[in-house]
Amino acid sequence: MSDYNSPPSDHSGFLSGLALGLVLGAAGSYYLENTEQGKKMLANLKDQAKDAVESIKDNPALAEKIADLQSTIDQARSTVNSAAERVADATSVETTSKKTFFQRHGLSLKK
Repeated sequence: MSDYNSPPSDHSGFLSGLALGLVLGAAGSYYLENTEQGKKMLANLKDQAKDAVESIKDNPALAEKIADLQSTIDQARSTVNSAAERVADATSVETTSKKTFFQRHGLSLKK
C-alpha cells in the first residue's frame, strides 16, 4: 500500500528509457536506409514478411476462423444498423415545409 506522506516518485527511469529508445530507433533507421548492408537486410525482411503473410492466407484452419469472424462482424453490423434505424425513427422530428419565420402578415419580407 502506498503512504500518503511518501515523496513523489522519480520518473527519470522512464525518461532515460524513452531517450534511449529514440536514439536506438534513429540509429537503426539510419542503418537500414543509408547503408548497403541495411538495404539488403531490409529487402530480406520484407521478403520474409511477404512469405509469412502468404503462408497464413493458405492455412485452412485460419481461413475458417476468418470466415467465422466475418460472419460475426456481419451479424453485429446488421444489429447496429437496425438499432440505429430505430433510434432515428424514435427521435425524428416532423418539420413543416412552409417557413413563416421571415414573413409579415403572410407576405414575404424579400424585396
